[in-house]
Amino acid sequence: MTSRLLSSSRPWWGAGILSPIALLLFLPGWATGQEADPLTLEEAFRRALASNPAYIQTSNDLELNRIDRRDAWLSILPQPSITFLNTSMNWQRQTVLEDLDGTPLPNPETAMVQTSRSNQGATLGFTVNFQNFLNLREQETQAELRRTNVVREYQELEADVTQAFFEVQERAVTVELEEELLETDLQNKEAAERLYRLARRDRIDLVQAELDLAEQESALEEARFEYENAFLSLRNLIGDPDLGTFRIAEVPVRVFDPSVLDEEELVSFALAQAPPVLQQEASIESARRQLTQGRAEWLPTLSVSLNTSRQEFVRDSGGAFLQPLPDAGWDRNVGFQLNFPDLGQYFNRQNNQRSRAISVENAQEQLRQVRMELDQNIRTLLVNLRSAYRSVELQDRRVALAQEQLELQFESYRLGRVDFLQLQGATESAAQARRQALQARYSFESARISLERALGVPLEVPEGAFMETTDLPGGN
Repeated sequence: MTSRLLSSSRPWWGAGILSPIALLLFLPGWATGQEADPLTLEEAFRRALASNPAYIQTSNDLELNRIDRRDAWLSILPQPSITFLNTSMNWQRQTVLEDLDGTPLPNPETAMVQTSRSNQGATLGFTVNFQNFLNLREQETQAELRRTNVVREYQELEADVTQAFFEVQERAVTVELEEELLETDLQNKEAAERLYRLARRDRIDLVQAELDLAEQESALEEARFEYENAFLSLRNLIGDPDLGTFRIAEVPVRVFDPSVLDEEELVSFALAQAPPVLQQEASIESARRQLTQGRAEWLPTLSVSLNTSRQEFVRDSGGAFLQPLPDAGWDRNVGFQLNFPDLGQYFNRQNNQRSRAISVENAQEQLRQVRMELDQNIRTLLVNLRSAYRSVELQDRRVALAQEQLELQFESYRLGRVDFLQLQGATESAAQARRQALQARYSFESARISLERALGVPLEVPEGAFMETTDLPGGN
């Protein structure tokens, strides 16, 4: 994949086309006048990495790699056992004797017999089991799968935070736009009042203008409500309990021509390196390891043990009790044990092997399905991105024409050349055009984020591909 199309950075953050957002976003402290610190997109993502519960759970699973690897090595390394002192003292009342042939005889003199014992020893044993060696490789496969899960969760969290951040920004700009549209309706009302006082228009124009103003006030309140919800969603996604009152810093929304992207190159990259593909490839490798481990069950197991010990035993006395250095010499033993698999389990193991083989085949087919779906998804997202780009172009043209029509209709109404219904229609048309242009711009941003989510990496766009768009919400 060439660096022209894909990169690990977002080069367009920092320079903007849109005019600065006059209404920066903060908590409901917005209405209380509390001072709020700006929160950048990068800072929001950094806090989410440290506080988002889902990501923390996935990253915590990486600790299992070290634990599983240590357990796998422990199954291979020799297992030492050292007995520093094992001591005992016993009393036994003897009521029976034995003759030379071992026949029990009554003991004419019943007595209490005391014995004592102490022993020391060390044992070193290890088992040569091929399954244990294969388990080492399986742990590496599982570790890679967990690392892939963390990478995917990282990319998903980045996309979610970016999407939520832009959602808050869009809602804030929408509030600003609705406030400007309220000013437009207020101007229309003032013009209707002036003409009414001059007896050039009926009161119906004034009533209609007041009704339009009330409806726009309702639209403004709804926009503020949606902003509040988007803000709370962003805060909840970040999950940082120490995040106080804040406002988000503007991230420019830049629209580019998707024709600069090579569709086949993007698809090829996704089919080879997208997170779902890497996850499924790791799953296939794990299934293959399980199959190999099943075959190793037919191999014999060799156990070797080395033992050395000494002990002291005293009859009719407790002299050997708590004896730290037994008087007897050291005995040394070497043991070998070769265990062959139970042939009675032949059919069970054959069935298990076939089940594992089917799991490998199914995992391979699942990888093929993932790639097919990913191919379709990338191409569909590119279609959506192109459609969003064309929508921005059309809506910008519509905004310019609708705004010019509004200005002409307002001047004509002020001079008494047109009625209020015509001015009302032009006002509504201009308002809808500006709303839809704003929505189209953020829809393009959402389509870009979705494409990057599927690819697993940000897009890199040549600077000359960016589109000069009409400033929103103000500036007309």
